[in-house]
Amino acid sequence: MNQVINLLSWQPGPSGFCSYVQRVIPGIPGTRLQLNSQGQACLISADQWTLQAPPSPPGRLMRLLQRNAMVQHGQRLKHLLSSADLLPEVIYSPFFDSLLGFPQIPQLITCHDLTPLSHPNTRKAWIKYRFWQPRHLACATRIVAISRHVADQLTEFGVSADRVVVVPNGIEVVRPPVPAPASEDLLVIARNDANKNIVGLLRALATAQQRLPNWRGKMRIVGRGINNSAQLQAMRRLLPRPEGLELIHQLDSSQLMALLRSSLALVSASLEEGFDYPVLEAKAEGIPTLLSHIPVHVEFHAGSSLFFPVESGEEHFAIELSRLLTDSRLWWDLSASGRELALSLSLTRQQHLLNTHIAQLR
Repeated sequence: MNQVINLLSWQPGPSGFCSYVQRVIPGIPGTRLQLNSQGQACLISADQWTLQAPPSPPGRLMRLLQRNAMVQHGQRLKHLLSSADLLPEVIYSPFFDSLLGFPQIPQLITCHDLTPLSHPNTRKAWIKYRFWQPRHLACATRIVAISRHVADQLTEFGVSADRVVVVPNGIEVVRPPVPAPASEDLLVIARNDANKNIVGLLRALATAQQRLPNWRGKMRIVGRGINNSAQLQAMRRLLPRPEGLELIHQLDSSQLMALLRSSLALVSASLEEGFDYPVLEAKAEGIPTLLSHIPVHVEFHAGSSLFFPVESGEEHFAIELSRLLTDSRLWWDLSASGRELALSLSLTRQQHLLNTHIAQLR
């Protein structure tokens, strides 16, 4: 089957989108369409493709288009495909992008979330999702949602339910689970974005430090924009134990994994998520999770996580943390049930479902 995978929106640098491509695409057959080192669209066969993200284009205009996921509008894609004598039967995109110049070809695109509509980081992001993404949705034959929550959001946004399929993210479990907590530390993996609720989390941390004077663990927050936030640094100084909070801009994958496996639990205080992959990563390692009570967390993690309310949840956060610190059986039960969930949401299963939906569009 002539199949093209649209990777034009793939950008250099660490991101959830980048890791999604690197995990999923090796199991999806088809010719890859992406930028080369000269900033030009090129076609790469599956056996020649690598996991290395494309570099930033040399030209200023193309870099601007890349940053805004509009690379296709600066390329002669019809000429590229015709010169390669490639007329695809189907186009698949792991991004929220249709190839708008090919409405006659069936296309499957991926909607990871609609967070910019409810918790935008910039007005530009809200405008793009509100007025530009509907063009991509209209061009797509079918849309993959990575959770039932995202599927419901798409139908509320006006997409007919019969055009939406749910394919949850998967993970490859490669290490034995952590047998017991190695510390009393908490780990948070989150950028300083509007939906991540870092300010609310620090309020919960302040309450936990007050209510649990014998807790000497640290909370470590790792993510872009965390350590250079004046607001977060000011809140840190006001904590009962300022030394109990570390704000870290970035770690490499091995450092982050070591930190995760040495933590008591992973915490996510998000107000909105499409899936929240770090939670599944923690469960694959046997690390319990303490989560905000939002739809996507409940969808996947009810029964294998502890929860605290999004609004005024500081006291409940402290109570659940206290349970983790004092009840070793609870820690082990959460570790085991979380690991079981991670095993059930396998990467192989995700790739199989995607390939099935792609094949149905021929």
